[in-house]
Amino acid sequence: MSIQEVARIASVSPSTVSRYLNGTLVLKGDTKQRVDGALQDTGYVHRPRPKKAVPVKRSVVGVVVPELTNPYFAILAEQIAAAADQQSVSTVVFSAMNLPGNETPYVELARRLKLDGLLYVGSTVRNDALEKAMKAGFPVVVVDEPQELSLESHTVFQDDYSGAFQAVSYLAGQGHREIGFVSGSSVMRTAQERLRAYSDVLRRHDIDPDAQFRGIGSFTEEYGATVMAQIMASERRPTAVFVASDIIAVGLVVAARSMRVRIPTDLSVVGYDDIPAARHLSPPLTTVRSPLADMARAAVDLTIEVMKDQDVRPRHVVVPAGMIIRESAEPPSTAQGRPDDSE
Repeated sequence: MSIQEVARIASVSPSTVSRYLNGTLVLKGDTKQRVDGALQDTGYVHRPRPKKAVPVKRSVVGVVVPELTNPYFAILAEQIAAAADQQSVSTVVFSAMNLPGNETPYVELARRLKLDGLLYVGSTVRNDALEKAMKAGFPVVVVDEPQELSLESHTVFQDDYSGAFQAVSYLAGQGHREIGFVSGSSVMRTAQERLRAYSDVLRRHDIDPDAQFRGIGSFTEEYGATVMAQIMASERRPTAVFVASDIIAVGLVVAARSMRVRIPTDLSVVGYDDIPAARHLSPPLTTVRSPLADMARAAVDLTIEVMKDQDVRPRHVVVPAGMIIRESAEPPSTAQGRPDDSE
């Protein structure tokens, strides 16, 4: 029996019966009696249609990263997206494509798009657009690298000093006295903290940090290959080197093979970040594991907190880092510092 048959018997329209059964229409008097009687006579059973789920509005936050070709930033962006999704927050990732000047327009774009917040991973020490956004009340959390701002910002960093301190202490504990330092920057806070830890460890072991090999260039594999050549040409060749970025260490280790430098027999290497390539090198790289997943979760939690209450006092989260021991570093030997001419 159809609803149309019920309506015919009750002398009303099918829509009247439908609305009455769905509770959106109140019938009275004779009309109600006729409809109720027709329902009883026909035995019609009303089966309400399931209500459509009302979509829940998801907050959308922007994520600005220096580049996505560097595995460090690609993984960090992915971890942020995953952590946000677990909180029912969507993300829009902006890559500056290794052009620091692109970071400013992306901050401005995030505001024009009326995003709910911004997680900012910068490659410069100052971005005026970021400060302007914060002054306008736009929720911002600075991740990984601090900014020179007149306002105090919410921040989430890893403990770069502790991570580097562990790495250099590991080399010094193996007996190395000639320990070089290689980094891709001299102005970023992360690099400065890793250099500070390096210098402090060497002084604790009565080693002059200023007398050691030091290479400062770019965060690229190409620079790693370049600095390997510089190490080989150095008058005071190190027996070990702390490389403050795995992407540089990858280039260095690969170049060492072509130069017939045996890692770690001729040169011990310890990196920083533990990017996926680190474990696939030959030999696998001893390194400091950057706590990217923990940083991402902390940054997303803090961003949501700021979105809910923009008057919350600035919070600073520091996430610890730890070493991953593999095979690229060992105690120095008498052969270290010289390429193996027998190969």
